Amino acid sequence: MQTPTGRAAGAGGSLGLMRWLAVDAGTVRVGLAICDPEERLAVPLEIVSASAAYPAIRAIATREAVEGIVMGLPLHMGGGEGDSAAMARRLGERIAKGLGLPVEYEDERLTSSEAERLGGAKKPSDDLAAALILEQFLARRRSDARDAGRA
Repeated sequence: MQTPTGRAAGAGGSLGLMRWLAVDAGTVRVGLAICDPEERLAVPLEIVSASAAYPAIRAIATREAVEGIVMGLPLHMGGGEGDSAAMARRLGERIAKGLGLPVEYEDERLTSSEAERLGGAKKPSDDLAAALILEQFLARRRSDARDAGRA
């Protein structure tokens, strides 16, 4: 379950720095990216098959001391959700329940096409798309923290 802000129910509201793992979920492949504990740098991590996504995420979260998950949310250009967004939300809910980590959902419109442009269309770029999703999320967190400081 989520709050209206897209945060998984039970997730903390703190803007403190965290180590985040981003997930760009697809029906065939899932791209993963991670940030440093200071939330400065998002780097592509790996691409796993969709069928192996949850065990891979669990292993990486443990190994890398991940404190939160950013799920790319594939919205339609008009902002609506379709089957792909529902799939991403189901995986996010499984992660939140199974790993006890906060899950945030980040609009991923156009990140896959940008990743293909940056990485070249010849090879899968799902991990690069995940890094772009994470960069966007981290930029929003920094902006929110600045705004909170002004209030």
